[in-house]
This record gives sequence, structure tokens and C-alpha cells, in this order.
Amino acid sequence: MRTIVIINQKGGCGKTTSAINLAAGFAARGCRTLLVDMDPQSHCAAGLGVPEEKFEQTVYDALRADPRAPLNHDRLVWHVSRNLDLIPSHMMLAGIESANGGLMGQPEKELRLRSVIDRISRVSQDADESGQIQRRYDVCLIDCSPSIGLLSYNAIAAGREVIIPVETSFFSLKGAAKQVQTVRSIARRVGMRLNPRVLATMHDPTQPLARDLLDDLRDRFGSALIPLVIRYDQTLKEAASYGQPVESFRPESTGAEDYRSLCEWLIEHATIERPEPLDDLEAQSGTEPTNPESKSAASSSIESKPAQAATHSKPAGSLVASSVTGPIEETPVLTRAQELAIKARRNPSHESSGTLVASEPLRRSMMPHRPVAIQVVDDRVVEPVATPISRVQHLLGVRPVTGGVLFVQPASIGQSVHIAGSFNAWNPAKTKLKLNESLGIHELHCQLPAGTYEYKVVVDGEWILDPHNPSSVKNGIGSQNNIVCVQS
Repeated sequence: MRTIVIINQKGGCGKTTSAINLAAGFAARGCRTLLVDMDPQSHCAAGLGVPEEKFEQTVYDALRADPRAPLNHDRLVWHVSRNLDLIPSHMMLAGIESANGGLMGQPEKELRLRSVIDRISRVSQDADESGQIQRRYDVCLIDCSPSIGLLSYNAIAAGREVIIPVETSFFSLKGAAKQVQTVRSIARRVGMRLNPRVLATMHDPTQPLARDLLDDLRDRFGSALIPLVIRYDQTLKEAASYGQPVESFRPESTGAEDYRSLCEWLIEHATIERPEPLDDLEAQSGTEPTNPESKSAASSSIESKPAQAATHSKPAGSLVASSVTGPIEETPVLTRAQELAIKARRNPSHESSGTLVASEPLRRSMMPHRPVAIQVVDDRVVEPVATPISRVQHLLGVRPVTGGVLFVQPASIGQSVHIAGSFNAWNPAKTKLKLNESLGIHELHCQLPAGTYEYKVVVDGEWILDPHNPSSVKNGIGSQNNIVCVQS
């Protein structure tokens, strides 16, 4: 399951609009989608036509519950439509960050949302025969509050991808770089490495200033800027007022077109899994689902009417596409993303290599200003390559020396090696190891006073434990750090 966090502490940038329409877009494309509303204003429920007065539980109750206790899926999760579920919010969530809010004094308070999503997405507590945990969802989206606090820490700690919507206006551009830095700082504090993606929203291509600001975004963020823009469209506000995603309200609008393109781009570049197109064809051929609960859950449609509120039904253990009786007259045309999914599955060498394979080295932006190179980032944990025994094997790792410590890593571990630790404010840019080609190692002598220090090795941007230092301690956020002691 891929978890995408949509965050910006500046309001009015299209954050909740993006969360709602992305969730509906993924669901319409066969992805089992969970939308988590972490904004106390509870706008996700309003934008999807869910009656707030009928909530039994909200994310506020889930965050305050015992993290070891099971969660009641039927009471917490609201089934909006086929493939789309919502964990709603409540105004009481605004007080959870206070001293008496019930969360500040709890252990691992920044990891509560991660635990909630993990428990609520499990089909069963036990792994299957292959050792995998079966999940109810393919993708989870988290809509954050327009502030930076404990709720934002929880959201970022639970995510794998971060999208920062930025309006193409002067003040939004000024704050975009600070927002990216804030997200990275929070991620480092909770022991994660994230590469936020910036999304240009509410863009008016007819305005010269807006075009110039979009060019400035490309210059500042490069491949971190998603090469698609969400154009300004009044239909997006109209759809929200009717409690519908724009693709259901007016699919021919520019807003619907932009969010469809964004969904397809994220499916390709954020490694979001969805049912194979061939499976969808079989579902349309008239085959009845074997599970009667799945059949009833699949009968709902995302094409709900404005005057009808969503019904709170019990979600089945697995959601399948709705069946269509009768012969299929035309063979559905596969999208570009579906074709790539089939090709990837037909070539198993891509999976075994442990890397993401892009079918095209360069993609062009939908805006006509200039081409933008898209960097496909693989943020999965990469195990370091074992170093062969050599004459410098005994030097690998970290060792106290006169005036400090000596960090040594084999050259084969990666192209760029840094150290992030308590002695440099966990900023890897301050401590880079130098490549010694004659010895085949990365090395650095770091002057440190006497004391005990925690650190991690950053290899080509990946934060890992030092494979040559067995000494480590728990860092209080669910993982570990290496330690080194410097004697006086």
C-alpha cells in the first residue's frame, strides 16, 4: 500500500480539493483507496457528501485509542463509493495537540497515525503463506491541516510520498521552499527520508505573471516539481458544494482532465499498484463475484447524485469491480499506465533488480514552456552491498582516533556517502566522506570532543545503519541509530 501525504501550512492552495479528487480518481481506476482526513475542519467529508452528524468514530478517536488494541473498521471507516473509503475528522481533533488533549504525554505520539493506518488496512492479523500481510487498500491519501504540529508529524511519519500543492501566486512561491524544508526537517526527526513533490495548483495559463511564476517553480525545484499543473477551474468549487468529486460532477471540465492526468502520472511514478487491466476485463465479462459481501459492496457507484448522501455500509474484506451482464461489444482501450503495468509484469527482471525502470528517460510538461526531466526516485530500503575481504577490511565502520573518530566505508557501497548524527544536527550535508580510489574506500576524519554520539550513514540519499558497526541504540521513533564513543 502506497501512502501519499498532501500538506501545506498555507491555506487556500487546493490541498483538500486535491486530496478528494485524487482519491476519487484512484478509486475510479480500480485502486482500493483510503482517504484519511487529518484536518479538524473535516472538509473531506463535506466534499464527498458524507453527513458529519452520522459519524460513529473519527480519526480523533483512533489516535487516542490504545495503539495495541484492535480498531472497529465498521464504526471508524465510512464507505463512500466503490473502491473509496474515508476516515473522517472532527473539530475535536484541533485540541489533541494540547497538554490535555490525550496524546502529548503518550509514547511514540508521532507514530500514532501510522499505527492506525496499519491496523485498519489489514484484512487479517496474520500473514499469508508467502509471508505478506493482506491489505484492504492499494493507496492511502492523507489530507493534512494547514498548520505544522503534532498532526503534521503523524501524517509525515505515516507517508511514503509527500505532495505540496502550491498556487502559482507570488506569496505561495515565496513560501514553497520553506515548506519543502519543513517537510524534510520533520521527516528527519521521525527517522525518515522523503523527497517532497511540488504540485502547481490554481494556475491560470492566460496570465503572464502566473506563467512566469510557474517557470520560477521549475527553476527552483527541477524534477521535484510534478510536470502537470492543476488549472484554475470554477467547476472544482461547484463540485465540492454538491458533495462530489469533479470527475463525477462534470467529467468534461478542465479540472477533471487535470486530476485524471495527475492520477495516471502518480500511478506510473509513485509505484502505486492497481488491478491488472486484464482482471478488469474479466470482471466485465459477466463473471459473478464469489463473495456475496464483495458483490454488495461492488454494487455502489462513484456516480452518486448531488442530492443523495453517501450511505454508511459495512465494507467487505475485499472490494472487486462491479459485474456487467451481457456480451462486451467493444474491447476497452488500455491507457498508457495500464500498458506499462502489463509490460512490467511480463518482464520479471525489473522486479528482481530492485530498481524502478522508466520507459522514457524524458517526459514533457503539459504546459508548453519548456521540457522538464522527471527523476524517478526509488525510496525503498536498499541493503548495502557486501564488501569483499581486503587489506582495509579492518578499517571499515567507525573507530576512535586522536582528536575524534574515523569513518570508513567501502567504495562499492555507493557513489556518495555522508554521515548524519547528533554532532552535526543530523544534517548529512555537513559531513561527507571523501573517496580514496587507491584504497577503494570512502573516508573522513571528524574532530569530536569526548562523549557518546549517535549517527546514521547516508548512501546516495538513503539513510541506513552502518553495516560495519554493530553498536546501536533505539532512537525512540521506532528505529535505531548507530553509536560511537570518543574517549578524552
